Amino acid sequence: MKVLKGGEFSISGMTIRNVIWLAWHLPPERVVGGPKWLDSDFYDFRAKPPSGAPSSMEAQYQRLQMLLSERLQLKVHRETKASPIYLLTLAKTGPKMREAKANDPLADGSGSILNWSLFVNSLARLVGRPIVDKTGLTGAWHIKLSYTNDDGTPGGIGIGPIDRIQTGAAGPSIFTAVQEQLGLKLESAKGPVDTLIIDSVSRPSPN
Repeated sequence: MKVLKGGEFSISGMTIRNVIWLAWHLPPERVVGGPKWLDSDFYDFRAKPPSGAPSSMEAQYQRLQMLLSERLQLKVHRETKASPIYLLTLAKTGPKMREAKANDPLADGSGSILNWSLFVNSLARLVGRPIVDKTGLTGAWHIKLSYTNDDGTPGGIGIGPIDRIQTGAAGPSIFTAVQEQLGLKLESAKGPVDTLIIDSVSRPSPN
């Protein structure tokens, strides 16, 4: 989602399901139900807020929820169920990452500077389960994570495609990499998971 001048936002080439999980801050696997076209049809959205409306990202997400409700007659409800999760904790070594300070330049070989909550959300999508963060970490950090996917291909967070190729397919699993490279630990557990259930939705009509 691109936020334009004056608080106007623009979304291009996204499925409705993806727009829904964006609006409610949820990973795709936690938005369930609805017809098949939610995952197959692609749409563009562009909306301009009323003059003087709040321009924060939270306000943008709320307006997107309202737009989906008005234009698509979207109706949803939340359910909380006990489901498999991962607990993210600090390993015994402590964090091996470097916290990023204000105006902190990106040092060579240190990966990318990522907001902590963004990193945790990205990690949750990669491991396929919600993550409950027990580390107590906040702010932004220098993140460089290289691992091997289950299919043998290289993957990573905070590194570019060239770095992944150079890493090759002989690296550790993502779970081992998280502990060895970042000083964190992923532990399997069960816990309450907030899921958004789609009750009804209509195909959007063009303007």
